[in-house]
Amino acid sequence: MDLPIEIKRYIENELNIIDNKDLYDNAKTISINYRTNNGKGKRLLKSEDEVVAYAISRMPATYGAVYNSLKHSLEIYNPNIKTMADIGAGTGAGAIAINELLNIEKIECYEREEAMRKIGKKIFDNYDSISEKSNWNKLDICKEKIMEKYDLVLTSYMLNEINDNRKDIIVEKLWNITNKILLIVEPGTIKGYTNIINAKQKLMQMGAKIIAPCKSDKCKLPKDDWCSFTCRIQRTKTHKQLKDGNVPYEDEKYIYIAVAKEEINETDKKRILRHPIIHNGFVKLKVCDKEEIKEITITKKDKEKFKIARKSEAGELI
Repeated sequence: MDLPIEIKRYIENELNIIDNKDLYDNAKTISINYRTNNGKGKRLLKSEDEVVAYAISRMPATYGAVYNSLKHSLEIYNPNIKTMADIGAGTGAGAIAINELLNIEKIECYEREEAMRKIGKKIFDNYDSISEKSNWNKLDICKEKIMEKYDLVLTSYMLNEINDNRKDIIVEKLWNITNKILLIVEPGTIKGYTNIINAKQKLMQMGAKIIAPCKSDKCKLPKDDWCSFTCRIQRTKTHKQLKDGNVPYEDEKYIYIAVAKEEINETDKKRILRHPIIHNGFVKLKVCDKEEIKEITITKKDKEKFKIARKSEAGELI
């Protein structure tokens, strides 16, 4: 799982002209700000240098989480999508992921922070696949409305930054500008999961049809458990330095909800919730079904299913 190579090169070689120590310090400041201010609606990034550090340290993970979320959703429901909006777009990682998966004709990125918009536009202007069909707009979704509608509306890692008493209002705004699919992606934490479950309930009240990942209207997990998935992100040398990492990858945990405006065809496949437990002669899977969360065992006797199960990952259908 990786950002398009042209974007990686531009961020690492052209955009990043900051001293390594300053870049490292900015990355640490960002990390502290997100840990201490999430959910309070405060400005978390103020300078272009901070945004560059953010682009290097966070864009790959956001890209991977959105890419996987949409890929799994499209396996169930894949309408003709020509226009999209990324709300709280940051530096555009989510929009890039969607552009890689779909033949998008028009991309609108909405972001309140000027430094984010400026860096995001620079990145897009240096990637031919997206530059000519994208626009960047100043918008604070908490205070303003969007009048246009889009086939696909995305928000990623945004609800986590908003006051709890505003979240339902934001979800309703997003739903009202959606023509076909609304995709919400959040961190794979208890708080992120709670945001997704609350958004799901609000959306169902407004008539939304669940696409993925849920197989049931009401989550069957016990109160002390939560749902999340993982995507593996390849780290560059600079990325490793900013994260104080020794291995060439990181695992990003995320959770999402994808909903549709129209009825969709149900699948009898089950969603894998945890990493498969693989033994010599069998594979154990924890799966989400319409009626319950359960554990299933696939043995070597069922050759084709066994091969698929051994290679499966959490988040996939089986």
